[in-house]
Amino acid sequence: MGPEPTMLMLAAPAENNELTGLVGVDMAELSRDIADDGVAGATPDQVPAMLEVIEYAKDKGQDFSFVVVDQVQPRFSLYRDIANQLQEQVGGTVIVLGPNSVGSSSPEFSRVIQEQATQNLTLTDPPGAARQMVDSMTDSHIDWTVVGLLLILVVVLGAVGARFRTRRARAAASNGPLGPVAATGAGAASPDGADTARDGTPAESSASS
Repeated sequence: MGPEPTMLMLAAPAENNELTGLVGVDMAELSRDIADDGVAGATPDQVPAMLEVIEYAKDKGQDFSFVVVDQVQPRFSLYRDIANQLQEQVGGTVIVLGPNSVGSSSPEFSRVIQEQATQNLTLTDPPGAARQMVDSMTDSHIDWTVVGLLLILVVVLGAVGARFRTRRARAAASNGPLGPVAATGAGAASPDGADTARDGTPAESSASS
């Protein structure tokens, strides 16, 4: 008998959760810190104010976590990548405040609202920027989806109304100003139902008495 065939078992590659291109950012450390109290990367003097913002957001019924990154990243998209990865771990809304940009991830707020909240932030003051974002994102906003549906409904109703008015106008034109035109001439019946001759005298009946 020949030798038994050798089977090679190849291990599946380990899943890589690390983000590439980060500068001065330890994702494992950020993950531990944000899971602890909702604040990661902030300096000791910034932490109390950041925690106050988290409580402020909770009073508004929202769960926020904040990450402070003190080094400029080579790509703006990395701030959002950090937020996305941490949000999968802690849930809620995660805001990443960098020296030159902001990243966010949230299942509660649309991307439009998140982007609008990043405008005109004072990034040199992370606690202040965090408070600005909470205020901007939790303020009342126009629901453009509802507005769009209402506009579609208005257009549809307008089209139906225009079609109805067109049909009425056509019907009125076919009937004329005085209503339907009555038949005239020799074949027309007199009001009392009697047959008349062309000269107006009663026509003789063909039936004998």
